[in-house]
Amino acid sequence: MGSRMLAEIDDQPAVLERSLGEGAGEIEAAVALLKRVAPDLVVIAARGSSAFAGMYARSLVETLLGIPVLHAAPAVLTAYGRSVAWRRAVMIAISQSGQGPDILAIVSDAAANGIPTIAITNDPDSPMARAADLVIPCRAGPEAITATKSYLAEVAVLAALVAGWTDNVELQRGLTRAPAAVASAIKASGAWLNAGAGADLLNALVAADRAIVVSRGHNLGTALEVALKITETGGIFSAGFSAADFLHGYVVLATPEVPLVAVRPDGPAGPSVDRALEGALPYGSPQWVIGGREVQAQPNALALVDELPELLMPLTFVIPGQLIAEASARRRGRDPDRPQGLSKVIRTL
Repeated sequence: MGSRMLAEIDDQPAVLERSLGEGAGEIEAAVALLKRVAPDLVVIAARGSSAFAGMYARSLVETLLGIPVLHAAPAVLTAYGRSVAWRRAVMIAISQSGQGPDILAIVSDAAANGIPTIAITNDPDSPMARAADLVIPCRAGPEAITATKSYLAEVAVLAALVAGWTDNVELQRGLTRAPAAVASAIKASGAWLNAGAGADLLNALVAADRAIVVSRGHNLGTALEVALKITETGGIFSAGFSAADFLHGYVVLATPEVPLVAVRPDGPAGPSVDRALEGALPYGSPQWVIGGREVQAQPNALALVDELPELLMPLTFVIPGQLIAEASARRRGRDPDRPQGLSKVIRTL
């Protein structure tokens, strides 16, 4: 029998319909705020999976708008007691629960200093939501400890924010196709993992105690999220890297007993991922690739070929990673719904 995590992965097309459809008014209000303020800086406040969604937002904002984005360091405030004087900034706070004390402290401090704040959360009644100027609920519904559908909803909402802010027609049209593309990715990924290269990957993860995930550009956050899911659910020490950083030393970890998964997008970031794979070859790590049309001819690749633009590939590329984590955990005798030592709300300062 499947896990609750698996059921929630299957629920993600419906979640996208809700987060983008029912949430259209809240997204439009946030877009209006961004256009009115016209910030010179965007500050992301987030932890864990939400921080990886924030990395995607950073990539979109910096490439499409040329506005710098930084990730807040809560310890500056919560450990050292120092308030940061961000000027002409907007803060986007992202949290599944909205209850983490450190992110709440950062949002409250920003609001007290007159910085406009937008909260993206699965709990619109949470303390973080109440502290922010505007709230966009994820509408993912109740979720197991391991975040899947709330993460995807955060990514979709962030894409919609940037699409509205930039009036980017490619993003806007792509988002209308996103639920169907995610449904197709779930089906294709499940079939791939049940035969051939995908089944080989699961077998390798069951036998491994380490794994590597690499990507670049808009999908760097995807690689980090997939690595986290493999670690949380299966107890495998899994690390995600930028393809460029990987070649700056971490490549020596890619030994024969360490599976390497590359999230290889179509478009400008793809060749960088190719170079990382080529650089790892001498070290012997077995390689698998999650990608789009440009990887269809590769023997160990899952090609997700639905017509989403590169800007939105993180919505579909995370799907096989979620399924890989769920299936490998169960095969290792672990319960993906109850990761060891974790709870749904992790309170850090």
